[in-house]
Amino acid sequence: LTTIKRAVDWVKIDRGIELDMSTVPLDDKETYALLQRGDTAGVFQFESAGMKDVHKQIKPDRFEDLIAIVSLYRPGPMDNIPSYIKRKHGEEEITYLHPKLEPILKSTYGIMIYQEQVMKIAQELAGYTLGGADKLRKAMGKKLIEKMNHLKSKFMAGGQANGYKEETLNKIWSDWEKFASYAFNKSHATCYSWVAYQTAYLKANFPSEYMAAVLSRSLSNITDITKFMDECK
Repeated sequence: LTTIKRAVDWVKIDRGIELDMSTVPLDDKETYALLQRGDTAGVFQFESAGMKDVHKQIKPDRFEDLIAIVSLYRPGPMDNIPSYIKRKHGEEEITYLHPKLEPILKSTYGIMIYQEQVMKIAQELAGYTLGGADKLRKAMGKKLIEKMNHLKSKFMAGGQANGYKEETLNKIWSDWEKFASYAFNKSHATCYSWVAYQTAYLKANFPSEYMAAVLSRSLSNITDITKFMDECK
């Protein structure tokens, strides 16, 4: 946040432009071009070699992709990255275990990524209340086995009462067991992505001012400042 503030101050001094970072457009072409190139040195959250590679492969062109990248690039969900890439680029069929899941999973190409998706599926298929769905999310996140077994019975009973096949419900539950302890909270990932996007926007559109701010932040770290000087060159 300090780097963003410094960059905004430099833009005002250098170019006479007063930037309001809360209103920068979320569809800026230059920003997405920078991310697709993996040109992310100095960009919050997206600096590592692995993150650069993921951006080059996914080629994000919408803010939703950035939220997904933040959530997927972690142990567990990382296994879904190849499938996300193929589905985004039309190289793999997007499938849903049940048509009712499409509106919930459409934004992530049929792949379950977020805790909120788990909660919504529990509500839609098994009649969970919001509070009940949140208890399910917490139990999965903490791997509370006894509570999970109890909640599974409730999920199966609720789903079957609503006319869903036992096979479909079992498959959904087994998917949850594999990934739920690693599932990310989408609202949290959105906040991370918003700050990351702002830094990418500044680097793409005001590179001199942004990199000056990045260098200023790194003055006491010889490793970082050398890396960022190379980036500037």
